[in-house]
Amino acid sequence: MDQQDMVRQLRSELVSIEQELRQQYARLQQVQQQLEQIDPQGANQWKAPGKAPASRSVENFIGLKLIHLVGIVVLVIGLSIGVKYAFDQNLISETTRILLAYAAGLVLGGLSFRLKEKYQGFSAILFSGAMATLYFTTYAAHVYYGFLSFGVVFAVMVLFTVFTAYQALRYNRREIALLGMVGAYAIPFLISRNAERADLFFAYMLLINSGVWFLSYRKGWNLVGQVAQLLTWLLFLGWASTRYRTEQAGVAFLYLTAFFLLFSLVNLGPRRQQQPMDRLVIYTQLANNLAAFWSALFVVSPALQVEKLAPVALVFSLVAAVQGFFFQKRFSQAPSLANTHYLLATGLLVMAIAWYFDGLQVTFIWLLLSVGLFLLGVTLKDKWWRLASLGLMALTLLKLLLLDSQRFTAGQKVAAYITLGLLLLVVSFFYQKFRQKWFEE
Repeated sequence: MDQQDMVRQLRSELVSIEQELRQQYARLQQVQQQLEQIDPQGANQWKAPGKAPASRSVENFIGLKLIHLVGIVVLVIGLSIGVKYAFDQNLISETTRILLAYAAGLVLGGLSFRLKEKYQGFSAILFSGAMATLYFTTYAAHVYYGFLSFGVVFAVMVLFTVFTAYQALRYNRREIALLGMVGAYAIPFLISRNAERADLFFAYMLLINSGVWFLSYRKGWNLVGQVAQLLTWLLFLGWASTRYRTEQAGVAFLYLTAFFLLFSLVNLGPRRQQQPMDRLVIYTQLANNLAAFWSALFVVSPALQVEKLAPVALVFSLVAAVQGFFFQKRFSQAPSLANTHYLLATGLLVMAIAWYFDGLQVTFIWLLLSVGLFLLGVTLKDKWWRLASLGLMALTLLKLLLLDSQRFTAGQKVAAYITLGLLLLVVSFFYQKFRQKWFEE
């Protein structure tokens, strides 16, 4: 055998071995994906050997992770704007507009299933865009033209939500939930002029968010729930502050309560009882309370009249306190969760006092409340309550210096300053007396 024949033989053998390796590695990836679907936590502890680490360059991030995500978002927005342009210009019949939009969604869905085996990540993004398109088209078919009755639309939306959740579990990718579900209700809001149908829009959002809750519960995808909460409250606050009318109060309070309860369940559902409490989860639930509170302020008084705001602050203070008590019993492994809501309740109570009373009354009630908080902190041996007391005293002092000094009479100033000064000295004495015990905590 001459040298050229040997080279050809070796090259042929090399190609054969390379094909076998590719087949084996493809099988290895398939088995790993099946393992991820059955046991995600166990699969994460094992990584396929021989897989070259992905480049951490900027080009790698843009080319493999970012560009297709941005691309599908731009495409869906472009389709939505195109459909709206066709609506406005009467370029095609109403039925054709809806059918073309459905066709675009189905084409994206077909491509996603066609490419799933070889390009799973890219396929997931295409599927997300397909579902966002189908969600919007169904919404538009009902709201714009009345082609579909509310019962039919509701049934179709339920099927879309169930199917999207199912595919997100099969793909085991958060992109589907983020784009296919969370993005679905952002698009109609951005281009819709049907502000008077807030009831339909919020029902549409609530349905999609129920799918978000299911995925968050099953897969522990915190980011999905957090993004959904952010977008939902931004949309609701935007509507409450600009488009809300007093005759819509019932609708506003119904969906405000539903969103608050749903996202509380997303943030602190049953799965949380077996997991360490992340600070971000605590802040997310705190933001859920604050968003509901500010939304209620706009609903109760669109002009934000102070005399109507005090009851809202008082009610939400009570709600935060009840949550704190519940979290203290339910999540004993995370005391900061309960403490944060107790402090929120205190802050809202302080705000309600400031809105309900006036002048010297506010100053003395705040001082009495700070005394109560300090005594509570001493009794419970809890530094959080003592710090809350000090914070309220500092706020009272700032109020005296910046506001009350210009409005109080001389007698009122004397009474306020002497009371606050004596209170600060008493607190200082307690800190001196118990400094070793308290600071060792």
